[in-house]
Amino acid sequence: MKNILFWNQGSGKADRVEELRSALHGIPTKWVELNREIDLLSEIKSALEGGCENVIAAGGDGTVNAVVNALMKIEENRRPCLAIIPLGTANDFSGTLAIPDDVKSAAELFQTTAPSLVDMIRISGDGVERFYANVAAGGNCVRVSEQLTDELKERWGPLSYIRGSVGILTDMQIYRITAEIDGERFEDIDSWAVLVANGRTNAGRIEVAPQASPQDGMLDIVIIKAGDLMDMVEIVAGNLSGDFLACEQVLFRQAKSLQLQSDPPMRFTLDGEVIDEEPVEFRVVSGALRVYVGNPS
Repeated sequence: MKNILFWNQGSGKADRVEELRSALHGIPTKWVELNREIDLLSEIKSALEGGCENVIAAGGDGTVNAVVNALMKIEENRRPCLAIIPLGTANDFSGTLAIPDDVKSAAELFQTTAPSLVDMIRISGDGVERFYANVAAGGNCVRVSEQLTDELKERWGPLSYIRGSVGILTDMQIYRITAEIDGERFEDIDSWAVLVANGRTNAGRIEVAPQASPQDGMLDIVIIKAGDLMDMVEIVAGNLSGDFLACEQVLFRQAKSLQLQSDPPMRFTLDGEVIDEEPVEFRVVSGALRVYVGNPS
């Protein structure tokens, strides 16, 4: 068995799974449908004993997130390579990696190219130690994520994240944060949101970290300061025009690590997954996984 493939029936483009089966016809692959009973780590370890070389995440950013956390629990010298088939609603991380949205092309990519070393981010805190591939979004971003129902995602697709933010924009919560970024300390900042990025886009290909690269060994840290309605308008306009990081309300740094404290405690989504524990430290793990990536146009 050369590959083990995890797929999610709940992914936004799961109806294209038969197209993927056709694209992988004749290639030794174990298919595993994700559910609450599946232990990804045990499945991968078992596959490794059978000579598995690649783990395929066929789904959206949430599926990639689950697979990444299992892979990072395996000894570095035994970790198989990661291939991503974008079958989700947004597919933000695969977009950063220039993986084709077309199922057949994405399947051909990992069969015809060599893997590249890609960074992951480790978070830790009281009762939490996790990894993620793309973006951790904290503060009011979590409130938007909690508005997203399966029905809304199905109806609006990638635009569902924008649609879900409408009610939040008129009632933004303020977080008083203290941050230490590679030793540089920022105290008592009133903030609407904090994003710690490995990839460039989040929430449906919205560019939140335009300078980010998951192969540069750095975190891209974006702190959005609290303000008034006009500040919000400037931030949105800056995002649309590509000058997001130049806004006065945005504090941007590239660094290896971030220590963060917030009052009230700031919850985060990790590639769409809401975690209730408060992360205290974010740290890049350089070259953590071997991943099949595309060629940016």
